[in-house]
Amino acid sequence: MPSTPLNLLVSAAHAAFHASEQKSQLVFIDQKNIQENVYFNALKCWQSSPFEQVALTSGSARGKHKLTERKANFVKLADLIESFPADAIAVGNDRRVEFQYLMHLRGIASSEVEGWYLDDGLYSYSGRPYKWFKDAVNSVLKKISYGFWWQEPKTVGASKWIKQAWLFSPDKAIRELQKKQMHAINSKWFEIPSIRLFSGQVLANFGLNEYEQNNLKFVDLFLLIPHPNNIKKMDGYEYRVNAFLAQAKKSRLNVAIKYHPRSKGKDDLNLSERYDAHILPKDMAFEFILPLIDSNAIIVGDVSTVLLSVKWLRPDLEAVAVLVEHDEFAQNFKEILDGFGILILNNFTSVYERFYKQ
Repeated sequence: MPSTPLNLLVSAAHAAFHASEQKSQLVFIDQKNIQENVYFNALKCWQSSPFEQVALTSGSARGKHKLTERKANFVKLADLIESFPADAIAVGNDRRVEFQYLMHLRGIASSEVEGWYLDDGLYSYSGRPYKWFKDAVNSVLKKISYGFWWQEPKTVGASKWIKQAWLFSPDKAIRELQKKQMHAINSKWFEIPSIRLFSGQVLANFGLNEYEQNNLKFVDLFLLIPHPNNIKKMDGYEYRVNAFLAQAKKSRLNVAIKYHPRSKGKDDLNLSERYDAHILPKDMAFEFILPLIDSNAIIVGDVSTVLLSVKWLRPDLEAVAVLVEHDEFAQNFKEILDGFGILILNNFTSVYERFYKQ
């Protein structure tokens, strides 16, 4: 039951690798776009799919319409679990009501059903801040709304629903996940032909044709632009990025830029025309292009699950986090990023001097 692109990829890779020993179905939950969902359409077109059936539930309603949407989702999920009485239900966030509802329904029929937590990035290793009053009130309200089966985990994967935790780095996980039955996700899962086909289908659905996909292997530098709100907090960020890309252009580097999905336009900082940079689709999860990147490429970002994904899925690639020293939020994650082998530098000038200055 993935809800994010990374968790969708992990779910697909797990199912494909274990296809000879298990039967699987997939429900892509809490989706804002249900009419033209690029990832779901790729799932439906995936010829070597390990899933017997794929489904999608909406998470787009607001206000008074949200309850109606939730009821419709519950009916759909109840029908799915009746036709496919799963022994295990996997999810990237056990706070999702869709997951808890299915665990509740399946638990009525069988006490043997297991909940699995599939790694969904940063919070598996940093934890989610627990706000005892707010979370306690939220738990009471949800028990009233949904039923007393609802649980409020202190952090992702910590609820009693979860028995197994599948993680990229089990030894680095937070204490709450260490209490679960631990399994390691193998980066080799993402190299099998069927997953490469699925990734290629996702890229094609985002408008990258075969020629453009092939050209990705010639990119020297991938630059990940942060959330627009974070850019506003970073004094001089735009100036520093422009100076860095000017140096890259002077050195004839082939550059690709990936904006944050919350960016307003295709190229908010107007970088493509000035520096001959290729702009990747902002809504496309970076994880899906990793199989196509040359091993000599450098990926530069800031505090991002994407950089963790790079080291998990392509440990041969160099991932660099540019963390400004006076940015308190970014510094909070410095130890975690460093622990995964992500190079931490204080500025873009250091990146250029370390990798490209001759």
